[in-house]
Amino acid sequence: MLNSPPHKIARRTDPQTSHDAAAKAPTGKMRQFVFDLIEQSGPDGTTIKEMVAANPDIQASSITSRPNELEKQGLVHYRGDKRDGARIIRVAAHDRGYRLCGCGMVLFAFYGFKCQHC
Repeated sequence: MLNSPPHKIARRTDPQTSHDAAAKAPTGKMRQFVFDLIEQSGPDGTTIKEMVAANPDIQASSITSRPNELEKQGLVHYRGDKRDGARIIRVAAHDRGYRLCGCGMVLFAFYGFKCQHC
């Protein structure tokens, strides 16, 4: 998992010190750490709440933004189910080709994950 390019971390309007820090930021290490946590959870998956609770020595903000980055890379997915009010995250290897709609209906890959009910 590659580090994020510096232009994705610092804005054009940020001072030069922010751009320098962005170039040195080890985003790939934390992304890999979070991916490993999700992978270790197996097919049951995990939630952001669970990852933060299991790692109190790490700032929550270092964990909470990583699943979104991993989803954009196609490495993890959300099926639509929840545990303790939080979305469950699974590695892409555990994708069974369906999601749950907000109305409770099952969405299938061959329908493009579009609800046939709503």
